[in-house]
Amino acid sequence: MKSKILVGLFIAAAILFSTGLTYSIFTSSATMSTNNQKIAKFIFNAEQTDEFLVPINDLVPNTFKEFEFQVSNNSNGQNTNVNLNYQITIKTFHFMPLVIELYKVGVEDAIMVCDESYTRNTDNELVCNSSYQEMRYDKEVIDDYKLKVTFPSEYNGDEYASLVDYIDLSIASFQKVDK
Repeated sequence: MKSKILVGLFIAAAILFSTGLTYSIFTSSATMSTNNQKIAKFIFNAEQTDEFLVPINDLVPNTFKEFEFQVSNNSNGQNTNVNLNYQITIKTFHFMPLVIELYKVGVEDAIMVCDESYTRNTDNELVCNSSYQEMRYDKEVIDDYKLKVTFPSEYNGDEYASLVDYIDLSIASFQKVDK
């Protein structure tokens, strides 16, 4: 009789442990002891969007287009409560022989020239990343940018007439954690 009970308990224990039944209790207690404890706001404004396609369908050799945009750490008069970094990424197939330059307004030289020196992703897109830009939380910051896309005059041959391409510009932001 004892052996039947032990075998039954062993089988019940094996079933219980093999089914993955878990019982957990998660608790947390935090009390606000001062008035200045609050959740930090993360505000990042890239002209109300963080990604846009750059229209290049009417570019012909010996022409260029400029696209201006802003990146800011505030919205409706409220600044972010954390330091943040952001990075501008340009993706293109680069089938058209375009010169793609990113300028920060006030800086004479381009901060990035998207060309074949950058790597391609698994979709064969050329992915050009700018260096990280920092925005501090303690003052309002607005960074002005200009994207200049040039179709050089030396590519005026028939072989370039039917090429199709695109330029996708995106901005990724994240909280900067100082160490």
